[in-house]
Amino acid sequence: IQMMDDAGVGVQVLSVSAPNVFRFPREIRIPLTRDVNDEFADHVKGSEGRLRMFASLPLPDVEHALEELERVADVPGVLGIVLCSNIDGAMLDDERWAPLYEELSRRGTTVFVHGNVPCSTEGYREYAMALAMGFMADPLVAIGRLVYSGMIDRYPGIDWLFTHLGGTVPFVLPRYDNYYKQFPENREKISRPPSEIIGELYFDTCTMHAPALRCAVDTLGADRLVFGSDYPHVPGGIDRFVTILNSIGLSEAELEMIGSGTAERLLGLERAS
Repeated sequence: IQMMDDAGVGVQVLSVSAPNVFRFPREIRIPLTRDVNDEFADHVKGSEGRLRMFASLPLPDVEHALEELERVADVPGVLGIVLCSNIDGAMLDDERWAPLYEELSRRGTTVFVHGNVPCSTEGYREYAMALAMGFMADPLVAIGRLVYSGMIDRYPGIDWLFTHLGGTVPFVLPRYDNYYKQFPENREKISRPPSEIIGELYFDTCTMHAPALRCAVDTLGADRLVFGSDYPHVPGGIDRFVTILNSIGLSEAELEMIGSGTAERLLGLERAS
């Protein structure tokens, strides 16, 4: 809370980052998920409005994930759920998730997606490449598969929010459309350009590279971005991300939109006093 105060951050949304609970054996994963959600809810309850949370689900067990969603969806401070860009090696467009997506869409849920180690780790094992580069590459693939598979259009009630500018999405956005035009299989399940679908997604601003953030604003639009810090992960602070956001020449309206307005609308947040 003190770090938030020092950085001028009013509200922070908590979540469990990659690989979340997904890789634990089922007999551990299901009760652990409940315990984690309950502990986060206790932190939120005791924060005097400064903290909220995205709940975890015990995937890949869809039946128990639906049960946990029912249990926590209306707990005070729960603003949505958190997933990773793959679920223990299974892509987000896997049909096994369809019953969960249907329920999330019915509820109008925000789904917060953090990057993960790619499904294939070939070439990523040395030099911390899985963390350094894999976490940026995997969301690019996850978003492409969600778009081309029709999953995003099939479940319109879900608000998708991806961390770290969506990986490299702002820098390669035209490629999604190029391959939509070139390959019939990329048009089988969608009837509009991928860039139009991606234009309805949300992304957080967590980057240490100011030109990348500027590119994201110019490419995706200030209205699709929300402030993010990835705290407490490397580099482990909040204030530097505020500094970067303030350094790229945004208008007051854009700063208000990214800093609070879009998150308040998307997540139903109220400003902390």
